[in-house]
Amino acid sequence: MEQFFTSLSKRQTMLLLTSLAFGGSEAVEAYEYLERAEEELLRHRAEGLSQIPREKRVPLLVQEIKRLVTQRRRQLASAEPKRLAKLLKDERPTLIEVVLNAVPAELGTAVRGELGNVKSVRLARDIKPEVLSIIRWKLEVGLRAGVQVGSFRFTDVMTLQQRELLAVADRMGARVLATAVAGLGDGAQEFLSALPPDQRVLAARAAEAGASRRLTEKDSRLVLEMHGALENPSLGLRSAGTQRIVRAAYAQSPDFAKNLAGRHQGDLGKLLARWLREEKGKPIKGDGGRMDIVEQLERLAQKGVIDRPMRLPPPVPVAAPAPKAAVAAPRPSVALPRPSTVLPPRRMSSGLVAPPVRRPTGAQAPVKVQGATRASKVLARPPLEAAPSRRSAPDDSVPTDSQVRQRVLRDGKPLPRSDTHPPRRSTSPVQPIPRRRQPGEAAGEPAPRRSAPLVKGPRRRGPT
Repeated sequence: MEQFFTSLSKRQTMLLLTSLAFGGSEAVEAYEYLERAEEELLRHRAEGLSQIPREKRVPLLVQEIKRLVTQRRRQLASAEPKRLAKLLKDERPTLIEVVLNAVPAELGTAVRGELGNVKSVRLARDIKPEVLSIIRWKLEVGLRAGVQVGSFRFTDVMTLQQRELLAVADRMGARVLATAVAGLGDGAQEFLSALPPDQRVLAARAAEAGASRRLTEKDSRLVLEMHGALENPSLGLRSAGTQRIVRAAYAQSPDFAKNLAGRHQGDLGKLLARWLREEKGKPIKGDGGRMDIVEQLERLAQKGVIDRPMRLPPPVPVAAPAPKAAVAAPRPSVALPRPSTVLPPRRMSSGLVAPPVRRPTGAQAPVKVQGATRASKVLARPPLEAAPSRRSAPDDSVPTDSQVRQRVLRDGKPLPRSDTHPPRRSTSPVQPIPRRRQPGEAAGEPAPRRSAPLVKGPRRRGPT
């Protein structure tokens, strides 16, 4: 039955069903008031259905009519309990009871659980069908308010019915065989005349568009024989389109292609299984033709052959709780250097006095803490003292210029001459040489005054 309703919109399907079920062959004569392409298509489908015996044809037609009529009602029956309960929570108890009695029992029980404490109302009489239709219509409008009609994706191929997938295969097959049909030359009209009206229109338009890239007659017949289009043009056209669908499904994933082939039965299922074996293991170029199939889905939706997908809006992201104030991690303690032990100065052979040597203690050793070694080295350096000014008066505690020139650096090199490299006044690397303490001198006591040196010479006689 699926092939009789392929490429038909819902309006055309209902027109075909009602004319055959209630009017018989006499109602088919009314098709002449339609457009020529539509009239030819409906007459062809009516002739195919009339070949079925009457005892089998009438039940099939009535069953298909019921499916189309109840398809709109299933939108309410397949609603989510939470969304339906949200719509009914502000309604009167009587209306809630009417709706819960009309939907399936499982859905009604789930909605009662979502509503919570709802007072049950006993209905005194049955509700008229006209009232039920209005209630169903308003509820469907409310359910669609939170649903977005989205664009197609290639994964929507898995949700298509068999008649809808056949329509996609016909359109893809016409594009695949366009250059081959255009290369037949005089045999193209014979090939097109053997096709059904809907496939003939698709193949003629595709061949006209691909005339500039047509194949040779030999290559054209080779391509058509691969799909069996020379013996059965309609089946060959559909086989070429099925091959492209399976190739695109393999580009999506091998499991997706396998599930798609196992979902359908009949002639379409056989074609899917055949090309599933043929396309297995072949390299994939680009996207495998998935965008072309999505384009055909959009065109079929514009013609009313298939419905656009209804997608729920993405969930509202819940604001994350504010992070707690992070406790600052304790910094590694750096041991401050202790004052170094100053050794007494040493006298050198040249008469100069060497600067004091500062020996680092155990606390002044470099601390193996990241970022603390440099700080410890800086802290371990002795403080720099300003060099005395040359203009200052000579004093015991302030060295003179001659004494400054005689001082040496810590590495043993003498200072440069003051005339070429004057010493810095603010930060001098030279440390003052401490005065040597006398053996009998105690800490904190003033140093004893030295006596004047004795001058040897001839003793002078006479009065002093």
